[in-house]
Amino acid sequence: MIDMLERKDIISAYEQTGSIRATVRVTGFNRRTVSAYVHEYLAAKNAGDEAFVAYLKSEPKYKTPQRGKTVLTAEVCSLIDGYIQTNIEKRLRGDRKLIMTAKNMHADLLKHGYNVSYPSVCNYVRRATGKGDEIQDCYIRQVYEPGQDCEFDWGEFYLTIDGVRRKVYIAVFTLSYSNHRMAYLYLKQDTLAFLDSHRQYFSDMEHVPHRMVYDNMSVAVAEFVQKEKRPTDALLRMKAAYGFSHRFCNARAGNEKGHVEKSVDVVRNAAFCQEDTFHCLADAQMHLSETCNELNGAPMSVATMGIVERTEQDIAAMMPLKNEISSFEQASYHIDKYGTALIKGIHFSVPDNLVGKRVTVFIYCNRIVFYYNDRQVASHERISVNGWKLDLMHYLRTFKRKPGALAGSQALRMAEKEIRELFDTHFADNPQDFITLLTLTKEKGLILEDIIVTYELLKECHVRPSLDAFKQYLFAEEAPKSDDALLSSITSSQIEDYSLSGLKEISSLITTTTPVYNGTSAYN
Repeated sequence: MIDMLERKDIISAYEQTGSIRATVRVTGFNRRTVSAYVHEYLAAKNAGDEAFVAYLKSEPKYKTPQRGKTVLTAEVCSLIDGYIQTNIEKRLRGDRKLIMTAKNMHADLLKHGYNVSYPSVCNYVRRATGKGDEIQDCYIRQVYEPGQDCEFDWGEFYLTIDGVRRKVYIAVFTLSYSNHRMAYLYLKQDTLAFLDSHRQYFSDMEHVPHRMVYDNMSVAVAEFVQKEKRPTDALLRMKAAYGFSHRFCNARAGNEKGHVEKSVDVVRNAAFCQEDTFHCLADAQMHLSETCNELNGAPMSVATMGIVERTEQDIAAMMPLKNEISSFEQASYHIDKYGTALIKGIHFSVPDNLVGKRVTVFIYCNRIVFYYNDRQVASHERISVNGWKLDLMHYLRTFKRKPGALAGSQALRMAEKEIRELFDTHFADNPQDFITLLTLTKEKGLILEDIIVTYELLKECHVRPSLDAFKQYLFAEEAPKSDDALLSSITSSQIEDYSLSGLKEISSLITTTTPVYNGTSAYN
């Protein structure tokens, strides 16, 4: 490839020699190259003065073949278009914080076996979204000492928990030197969550950084005194217990905090941009922890190369964990006529034999634990539906006396959908048997999840889920003597192991009473 000066040398040599062959000897260029530029020069010269001047001012042009895209194929482009359309839908429903970034799209393409580069994805996304001509931000890389600084920040977004769309808060910790990230989910952004997040982080790391960096969040900054920020009692309490110092910076000042302002987006998008529906908050936290481990184990860019080794240097330079702090509130509550305690505007149920009594309550950031006479009697996640959180198993004593109240009870409607389906489909006309099933489940030390697992297996084997079937299969009341020791301790994790032998006996039991039409059970 030649430039304007080299083209000028070819033209000057031709003007002096008048011969293409002589021009090749003088300039040393290939004969075809010299011939092409000489003919191009002569054509422009004969086209008139304006065309000739424009030719002399223009850069040399090359005829390059139109190559097809070998990596960014139509199939890949279609997938990226799907990501972009999903982002549009998320923005419309208010989930802009869960949109997929180009980095998330690239990671998902690699996961599905498409060997496409990250810049190719970025360029396509910018063109597809009409942002190809925007000026991009420049970041100033900072230098940090191992184990010195850890940055903390909050983020918020929406997840579907147990079928309900809820706002959740994410606490993100980032070690400045290694870019190691850890994150924790909470239902509120309050002092309890602030304390618990630090307790969990220091416990997981088993070390404490020398300094924590915060912006002007209300859980860390109590007030401004002559332009100085005074820390809250919670922060002072943690400093005394763990021994770290602190530094405040301005809110949303990424250049002051360095990493964590972006870390909230990175962790949140990596974990929840594609999966945002969970059975409970604990499942969402488990998914988030797995995502953080993946991020911490694999370099995402040149800037994060060697993240594992740098994390080891960070931990080696941090202070050892010597103390821990508690992160709960303790109070005493009266149990009302509905068998609930009204705590911070939410009714939480306890066993119905405690109506009228006072219980001791430990209020954690994400759960509530009840004690009576120094014994734990109930525990709930701090997630409610219209201000109520009821456990069906807490009302068995009352249901035995009033079985007709079961069908319309809010406790049943707040149970898992499989439990509601089991009652509505097979026990609606005989609630006493359903209450007996729940009572046996509790007496055997099992939980509702064990009933659900058994119910699903019975449906797969086309066996009617009657009380006798559950007795025979789940509780093993008529199991062979040789299996008594094994089946007496059966749990939900073992149910499937005994399914074949148990179901054979149930099938023979049901055959005598179940009508059959055209070879198919009437209950199918």
